[in-house]
Amino acid sequence: MNISKKTIVAITLVGLLTVALTAGFVQSAKAQQEETIFLGLAAHAVRNSWEDLYVKAFNWYCQDLSKKRDDLNVRTTWTQAGYNASLQVTQARRLIDMGIDGLIISPWNVQALRSVMDYAEEKGVPVITTNTIVNSNYPLMFVGYGARRGARQLGERIVDYLKTEVEPVGEIKGTVLELSSGPGTSEDVIRGGGFHEAVDQYEDVNVVTKVAESMRGQAKTKTLNTLRSGREIDAVFTQNGSMGLGANAALNTYSGISPKDVYIATVDAFPDILEEIGAGNIDVGLDQPPAFYNPIAVHYMIEYIMEGEKALPDFGETITSEDLEIRTGEKHLKVDPWKEPIWAPAKIKHMTEYSDQITEDHMWFQTNAVFVTEENYDSPLLWGNFPLPGW
Repeated sequence: MNISKKTIVAITLVGLLTVALTAGFVQSAKAQQEETIFLGLAAHAVRNSWEDLYVKAFNWYCQDLSKKRDDLNVRTTWTQAGYNASLQVTQARRLIDMGIDGLIISPWNVQALRSVMDYAEEKGVPVITTNTIVNSNYPLMFVGYGARRGARQLGERIVDYLKTEVEPVGEIKGTVLELSSGPGTSEDVIRGGGFHEAVDQYEDVNVVTKVAESMRGQAKTKTLNTLRSGREIDAVFTQNGSMGLGANAALNTYSGISPKDVYIATVDAFPDILEEIGAGNIDVGLDQPPAFYNPIAVHYMIEYIMEGEKALPDFGETITSEDLEIRTGEKHLKVDPWKEPIWAPAKIKHMTEYSDQITEDHMWFQTNAVFVTEENYDSPLLWGNFPLPGW
């Protein structure tokens, strides 16, 4: 049978049209099955690599979920407030007004950010806090290690140093310089509060507190001023790593003393801190897992939006890595940031257990953390060894 060229062309066109219609039908069916969820992140700042990874992990994880799941498309937007509580309130309210389905936030001020919780509740937008806390009963949960607990443990290490290394050995006495982010900030309320729980019970421990507003330069200046006033410093506690570096720089600068002469304990373990720990200039840093905080929050936020309260864990539960799989199998900057579940295990507690500053209760997803010393400062599991560009 002879078939003309026109017939062949017609058959081909019909075939192509059928394929196109079929593909369009499949895409349309997928679009109908796919649920789009719009999430907003209100970070308190992005001024160091911890905060950078904290934000990047949020975006990476949401992108990976959209690739991995045929039934889900996660859209994201985020802001950072530069350690300014008033600005963060404004930014968070704008995110809510944009129509986000859920808000994840690292509150910079324990009390001031309550207004955002009230606004989110009014608009029916669920909230999960990560890294830092807010005194409100509205958030679904807080995801974090508990910087108060960590700061208390750092304070206990300082007490042990005063007892074993400072004359007269065996007595707990000496002068500790505390570098604070400032009254009312989350770091001061939480981290400062934990530190004082450890040291204030010893009447011969003299704590000199200086406000350095989380800044390295201010911390250096305040430390130098303290030394120039004639005070001898036996140990330093800093509420974040930037101030830890400032204290370290001051001790390097001041004549007749070096960082190796003073015990320095700091919350944070970003790359510069790790370098100074490795050199023996900073003694210990508290390392929290920022790559995991927001992915854990995203997981529960999405489950809550899709399934309601039954998707949330119960108080008293212990969540293991077998219970909650965060790893997506994707690499970012050539590294799988969730390969090892260093967040686990996590305990589900009441926020009123976190601090006496918290009077309004909600769920606390308490992750694990790591104390970094010369023995483990070069571990690839530490977020500070993650290859972030520009830090």
